[in-house]
Amino acid sequence: MNKKQRIINWLSIFLLVINISAFATLLLMNNKTISSTSETTEHYKSDKFLKDALNLTEEQYEEVSAMDHKIFRIYQNILDMQCESNFKLMAELSAENPNQQKMDSIAKQIGGLYTGLKRQTIKHFMNIRSICTDEQSILLEKLLKDMMELDDQCKFCNKEYCSRRESLKR
Repeated sequence: MNKKQRIINWLSIFLLVINISAFATLLLMNNKTISSTSETTEHYKSDKFLKDALNLTEEQYEEVSAMDHKIFRIYQNILDMQCESNFKLMAELSAENPNQQKMDSIAKQIGGLYTGLKRQTIKHFMNIRSICTDEQSILLEKLLKDMMELDDQCKFCNKEYCSRRESLKR
């Protein structure tokens, strides 16, 4: 009876571990589904905003969405790499004896990734521009100025007179 009871106890523990693992897996998979859904939703919210702001037709909207599919995938990959690099930099900064060369290398990597993000953003807006009418192009230019907060950059500039400020007023 004692041996039979030990076997049942071990079997119960084994089944408990399997149940906990299955439960954790379900929670993790459900969480990933929610995350990817929210990322997709955010992408469509920004596209919807542009569609509304530029008065894009359904055909224009579908065309730019098709052109941007690869761009958004690359953009997401770059963001992931940038996040990883930021964590590496933070880990090195937190080290007892941070290695300056390693931090410089990581900083250069982050700069390169930032450049990559800007390139993808440029491609995205060039795609939008390629499908715009003349009126929509004017709206896009105004929208880009607002989004890039160029007015705010000029507020902190130390120049008395700057031709860039004048171009913003147009």
